[in-house]
Amino acid sequence: MKTRVSSPDVLEVMQSLWALAHALEARSKWMHRNLGVTGPQRLLLRAIGETPGCSPGEAARKLRLDPGTVSRLAAGLEEAGLLKRAKDRSDARRLRLLLTRRGEAVNGRQAGTVEAAVREALAAAKPGEKQVTRRFVHRLTDCLEVKAGSV
Repeated sequence: MKTRVSSPDVLEVMQSLWALAHALEARSKWMHRNLGVTGPQRLLLRAIGETPGCSPGEAARKLRLDPGTVSRLAAGLEEAGLLKRAKDRSDARRLRLLLTRRGEAVNGRQAGTVEAAVREALAAAKPGEKQVTRRFVHRLTDCLEVKAGSV
């Protein structure tokens, strides 16, 4: 049996989510002005920094992003001189994503990034909060994703 959730609870969570979305967008704009990359671009840089030579598809799966989104982000990073796309030596049809020296420098910088804010919030979290929050965010993300043939 499902638990009935009150409208005020739903509205409160929705307000928190919109405030979070606004804060993420504002920080992303700040990062673009000050670091030369948006929040989503930084996320891709971090993923490539952790897995140098990953394919765009691998990065998309790791980040739970659409492959087209990763391609657009990679194109912008390549244009900015932060990333290079190289053909896979064993399969020329596949691309590999690699950071340039400039990309590595931006990847190493943390001050003012979304990542730094997440790190600060996690450091202040009480025991158990991280796991509960992570589970809730994953569950909500799953509920928000549009499934084929639905909505």
